[in-house]
Amino acid sequence: MIGRLVVVIAVLATSSAVWAVDAQELYNKKCKVCHTLNGVSGPKAKVGGKLDGVGSKRDEAWLRAYLEDPKSKIPDSKMKNMKLSKEQTDAIVQFLLAQK
Repeated sequence: MIGRLVVVIAVLATSSAVWAVDAQELYNKKCKVCHTLNGVSGPKAKVGGKLDGVGSKRDEAWLRAYLEDPKSKIPDSKMKNMKLSKEQTDAIVQFLLAQK
């Protein structure tokens, strides 16, 4: 019985790690094309601009609202709705908040 419980716990721990969102990877796939961070620019960086220091300029609620609907915060924003999952939004918000 204890052996089965250990196996179940190990499987759950492993599966949650597999499903965790890698914020850096997500940034590289979804954001980097239009933004610059730490001197590294994507091909359309002039459109999105720099994200250096964004974690000092915006709070969690603002970032979340912006990612979910960019025009709700900046009506003339060129950023499209990225249609991120809740987990992806959470990861990117935390990633951006860390950019101080």
